Amino acid sequence: MIDEILKDIEQYQKIIILRHQNPDPDAIGSQIGLKTILQESFPTKDIYVTGIDLTVLDWIGKMDQISSDVYQDALVIAVDTANSPRLDNDGAYQKAAKVIKIDHHPNVDPFGDINWVDESYSSCAEMIYTLTDELEPLKVSKKSAFSLYSGIVGDTNRFLYGETDYRTLRISAELAKTGIDISQIALHEDEMSLQVARLEAYILDNFQITDSGFGYIIIRKPTFDKFNLNDGELDHAVPLIGRINTINNWIVVSEKEPNHFRVNLRSKNVAINGVAEKFGGGGHPLASGVYVGSMDEVEALIKDMDNLNK
Repeated sequence: MIDEILKDIEQYQKIIILRHQNPDPDAIGSQIGLKTILQESFPTKDIYVTGIDLTVLDWIGKMDQISSDVYQDALVIAVDTANSPRLDNDGAYQKAAKVIKIDHHPNVDPFGDINWVDESYSSCAEMIYTLTDELEPLKVSKKSAFSLYSGIVGDTNRFLYGETDYRTLRISAELAKTGIDISQIALHEDEMSLQVARLEAYILDNFQITDSGFGYIIIRKPTFDKFNLNDGELDHAVPLIGRINTINNWIVVSEKEPNHFRVNLRSKNVAINGVAEKFGGGGHPLASGVYVGSMDEVEALIKDMDNLNK
C-alpha cells in the first residue's frame, strides 16, 4: 500500500493535503511536514495545505489559500482524519482525481481511494515519517522534522499517553538527530495564554466528580464567552481534569454557539470511543470527541460515561 502511495505522488502534478476541523498539533504537523517532504523531493510539483489557520498553531506552519477549481485533476491526501464529514473542507476535495487517506484513528469511514490506516501508531506524524523511512526518494530534513516532531509530541501529550512505544521514541530520536530544537517545541506545546490560564482556574474550581471517578465540566455559552478564547485554545485545558489522581475518565463540554455543544472525552484506562460513536462522534479508545445539539444529550452522555466506571 505504501508503494502505491508513492506511485500516486509521483504521478500527479498537483497535490493538496487536507486534515480535520479543529486541528491539533498532529494534524497541522502532519500536513506541513508532508508538504515540506514532498516539496523537497519533487520541487517542480504544486503542493498545497488547506484549512483554517489557527493563531495558536502558527508556530508549526500556515495554510495555503486556494480556489475550489485547483482540486480538479489533483491528488488529495487527507491526514489524521477518521471520517469525511470531519475534513476541514467545503466538499471541493470531491473534485479531485484521487484521494488518499492516511490516519491512525479507527477506520470508521474509508473515504479514500487508498486508505492507509493503522491504529498502532501514536500519531499521524509518526506515519508520515514511516513513509520517508521506507520510500525513496522521500527524505526528512530539519525543516520537516520540526513539524513531524511537533505532531508526535502533541498527540502523545509529550509521551504521556499509552500509544507511546519503542517505535514512537525511535522515530522521535531520529527526528531530533536532524538538529531541531526539541526544547523549543516542548515550550510551544506547554505554554498558554492568560485567558487559557483563567479558564483552567475556572475548570478546577467548578468541575464535578462522581463516586465512580468520572469528572466533568459544562461551560455554557455566557461563561465560555467571558474567556475570549482564540480558536484551538480550549484544547489546552482538556487534559487538566485527568491530572487528578482519583479521576478515571472525564469530559469537557463547551457551548460556543447556543445549543451546539462540543464534548471532549478522555480516559486513563477505560475505552470511551464507543460512547462518542453512540452520539455521532468517534476517535481513539482513550481520547474521543463529539458534537451534540441539546443539554438532554449532554446529560445522557454524562450518564453513559459515569456508567463505564460502574
